[in-house]
Amino acid sequence: MFSNKNLFIALSLILFLIIGAVAGYFMGINNAPSVKPIIINNPIVDNSTKLKTLKTEIIAKEAYDIALSESRLWPEDAYLSGIELISKKFNEKGFSNGWKTMFYSKSKNKTYEVTIKDGESRGTIEKEALSPLQTLKGEMIDSAMLAKSFYGLYPADTEIISLKMYYDAGSKKFLWTIFFPKGSHTIDAEI
Repeated sequence: MFSNKNLFIALSLILFLIIGAVAGYFMGINNAPSVKPIIINNPIVDNSTKLKTLKTEIIAKEAYDIALSESRLWPEDAYLSGIELISKKFNEKGFSNGWKTMFYSKSKNKTYEVTIKDGESRGTIEKEALSPLQTLKGEMIDSAMLAKSFYGLYPADTEIISLKMYYDAGSKKFLWTIFFPKGSHTIDAEI
């Protein structure tokens, strides 16, 4: 039935497949990719485990830093003009899982709004500015200081209606204001 030549080829092929399978097994070749933890030193990463795990709740300064990573696409004169809380979560240490940062470019008369949700940028929206805006010139007082000031006076379960950092034309300075059902709480936002 089989000639010696055909039998030799079939046995050689089977032997080749067996050797290849054994070699592949011992060399660690398989179809599943190897997963290794990424070790990083990033201020928005939990370094206690040294694994890349984003913090879902961050302070306003961290949201600002995340938004700055997108600034390379904007004009050089785009500076911070405001920050808003876009979540109802704001704890006693100034952390939240949702922020919106606004930047203004005088040369382009445009605003750049960056939404930060769960520790990640969700993109930038570019808009024509309706009028020139003021931009933060000094150092920003962070949401942690605002929380300390607010929760030093009000209970931790106080419902937050809105929270924002903005330029107040009357006082000619940047302010942080928390609005809640019984009123508002305001502190300076710039050093």
